[in-house]
Formats: sequence, structure tokens, C-alpha cells
Amino acid sequence: MSDGTRTPDSPDQQRLVWRRLGDTLRPQATLSQLIVGLLCLLLGLSIAAQVRQGDDSLEGTSQQELVRLLDESGRHAADLEVENAELERTLETLHSGQEDDVAAQNAAEERLTDLEIIAGTVPARGRGIEISISDPSQGVRASTMLGVVQELRNAGAEVIQIGGVRVVASTAITTADDGRLQVDGTAIDAPYRVRAIGDPAVMEPALRIPGGAADSVSGDGGTLTANAEDEVHIEATVELSTPEHSRVVK
Repeated sequence: MSDGTRTPDSPDQQRLVWRRLGDTLRPQATLSQLIVGLLCLLLGLSIAAQVRQGDDSLEGTSQQELVRLLDESGRHAADLEVENAELERTLETLHSGQEDDVAAQNAAEERLTDLEIIAGTVPARGRGIEISISDPSQGVRASTMLGVVQELRNAGAEVIQIGGVRVVASTAITTADDGRLQVDGTAIDAPYRVRAIGDPAVMEPALRIPGGAADSVSGDGGTLTANAEDEVHIEATVELSTPEHSRVVK
């Protein structure tokens, strides 16, 4: 032939050519290939055995049950993650916020003490003044005594006591039928004793302002004297009533 190729003349020669071509293209297995193949076979059998062993416990379980178990596992994992995050935050707070917690607790206790004093539920003591108001003719009016209290409050008095009665925000000063003064329903007799805790350098001059508390007492026929004291004791307290229509909201 012109292209230099040779074509077998007989069928036997053609079969021989095809057999030689097949032998040439057939992969030749070496010893290393056999060993690698054997190892792969053993590995596959081992994996299959483990998978089957893991599936034995779920064999016979319905699809609905499998879905439920998967859902429960997911929720349980999520709950554990949330709990772990909360514990980490708590631990961090305990490590980093101990000093702040102590300071906050101390501040809260001090604030509670201040509120108790303002509410009149605990005794108090401190610098202040002691006032004596004489009333020989029982002419001092309830409004005049209320003016004395207001003047003390305006001058910074923190705690006030009239006679044996603690003065608080709801205190009422009235006049009884017999003309005696009453503080929250308790009658007081002259000379009226008023104790106030605060800065005496401010309260004492405030009472003597022209046209103020001292002049009002004098206009009713009484006399007001005030003395600064380094230690004024106020022992009277009030009991808080239980609210009828309100409640604490947390």
C-alpha cells in the first residue's frame, strides 16, 4: 500500500494481530499494585463494618422517629450552647465585677439608710439646732409653726422633730378644739421644742430673717430662741402604713 501500512491477508493473521493488540493494551498488574489494592479492600470492609454497627441501634426505627430524634438532638445541642454561654458570662462577671459589686452594694446600703432617715423610720443624729418657742397666751397658730418647719426645710434641715413627733413629708400641724397645737394628731405643750439636723450656720440665721419665722412667732405673742448644737439626737420615728391601692412593680 502507498501509505506504508500493512493489512493482514488472511483471517488467521487478523485474529493474531487483534490478540497482540489486546495484550498490549491490557493493564499489567505489578506486586505493589496488588498490595495497594488489597489494603484498599480491607479498609473498605472495615468502614462498612463500622457503619453497619452504628446503624444496628437505629435498625427498625421509623422515619418519623428518626426525624424526632434528630430534632431533639439539635435542640439539646442548642440548649447546651446557650447554657455554656451563660456560664461563661457569669464566670466573667464574677472575675471582673467583684469590686464593682461590693461598691454597688455599699452604695445601695447607704442610699437605703438615707431613705430611711428621710422617711422617718429610723432615729438620726448630727449637727443642728434646738429651738424653743414660748407661748404664754397660747396665741401661736398652727400656720406659724408650719412656717417654722418650712423655713428650716428651706435652710437645708434633713431631719426635724417637734416635741415627741417626727416630722415627715405627710406631717400635718393643726389646732385642737381646746386651742392646743397638734402634730399629726398629737398635742404638744408650750414651750414647743423643735430639733433639726442640718447646718446650724445656715438654719439659725434663716429663722431670723426679717419678716420670717421668728417675727411670725413674735406676732402671735411668742418668743423663738435657737441654739447651735454639735450633736442633736432625734429619736422619734414613724411607722409606714401599708399601701391600699398601690403595689410594687418589678
